[in-house]
Amino acid sequence: MDAPSPPRLDRSLGLREGIAIQMGMIIGSGIFLVPATIAGHLVSLGPILLVWALGGLMVLFGALTLAELSSVLPETGGPYVYLERSFGRLWGFLFSWNHFFINTAGSVAALAVAFATYLGLWAPNGAWAPASWQTRTIAVAAIAVVTAINVRGVRLGGWVMDGFTAAKLVALAGLIVAAFWSGKGNVANLAPLWPDRWTHSLTTGLGLSMISVLWAYDGWITVTLTAGEMKSPRRNVPLSLVLGTLAVIAIYLAANLAYAYVLPRGTLAASPRVAADVAGVVLGRYGAVFIVAGILCSTFGTMHGCVLGGPRCLYAAAADGAISKGFSRVHPRFHTPAPAIVTLGMWSGLLTLSGTYEQITSYVVFGSWAFYALTAVSVIVLRRKMPDAPRPYRAWGYPYATLIFVAVVAWFLWNTLAHDTRNAAIGIGLLVVSLPCYSYWTRK
Repeated sequence: MDAPSPPRLDRSLGLREGIAIQMGMIIGSGIFLVPATIAGHLVSLGPILLVWALGGLMVLFGALTLAELSSVLPETGGPYVYLERSFGRLWGFLFSWNHFFINTAGSVAALAVAFATYLGLWAPNGAWAPASWQTRTIAVAAIAVVTAINVRGVRLGGWVMDGFTAAKLVALAGLIVAAFWSGKGNVANLAPLWPDRWTHSLTTGLGLSMISVLWAYDGWITVTLTAGEMKSPRRNVPLSLVLGTLAVIAIYLAANLAYAYVLPRGTLAASPRVAADVAGVVLGRYGAVFIVAGILCSTFGTMHGCVLGGPRCLYAAAADGAISKGFSRVHPRFHTPAPAIVTLGMWSGLLTLSGTYEQITSYVVFGSWAFYALTAVSVIVLRRKMPDAPRPYRAWGYPYATLIFVAVVAWFLWNTLAHDTRNAAIGIGLLVVSLPCYSYWTRK
């Protein structure tokens, strides 16, 4: 008798879940906090909206490129698969190492602590400090919950993603509408729309602001990691990438305009929780409760999305022999990459308890965007290597949109290397230390 076939991943995610993953992974805590930092760098509304629009356009060009790649190679692992086919297994491995052990794990830990910190605002004895035992206990418990949900099945994970993405969108949309219709805003707060002249400090401010903006837009590749569990992936993954990204750009621009309409520029720049302050002005004493609920939904939903998508890159690398084969095992009942999911949950929990997630997240941006640029170049390489492969979707504006994306990322990386050399160097070092592991696993 033939041996039973090993369990495989289920194709249970549809277009609705794909768009929810795309929007839910981009909209985390950034839009609730980052606008204050950017207002400190840029003194006029025009440059503030410009940097958000440029960041969104940059992500959209990247999404258009990944849309073609996902239609040609609709497989679990996303960028791992594209890089492995274009440049070799080593580059796919380096992406998976960076994305799983550094980017995703650090993000899950940071989001869990943010979730627990905001939950502590409702505690009977007052707010909890981020390093308190209450915060860390709740954070680890939240990680355990999302880990269990994602082990239980990708369909359940998709439903949870739908619900929390809808909740965070309702919170953001409600805040934006209230800001413009409450009568508490002031058109004078929008002035000046543009500085009198272009200066070196404005250029520097745009560069520094772009770091914060790209962090707020990060997570836009996650839906490609789940392509192997998507129904009709050649259609649904590209649509999820493009539609979800366009929707987020519109929401981010509207939110920044609403914040600037309600709060004077100095107050906006000095606000540690800008969304909560705006809600307090336009919604009164219920505003803080409303926005805290929205932030809780946003941070929990994004944390869940990290655990939903992140393990798939490790699964793909393990299935290809670049990492220990144990991570390629699929749960016989739930048909999920359970070992990779549990490993991510445990590693994120350790980072949460140790507090090192704060250092790790500061190293993430440089390495992540370097791989995003390299992944975009893959579309050019694969058009040459696989000219006859079916391409249900072709990147809009090819090759110009792709080259613009790569050029802007290159400028951003150079700017980061020049002005944040230490963190960029550490990010590179974290990749270099993975090479002995790669050598061991591939030889084995």
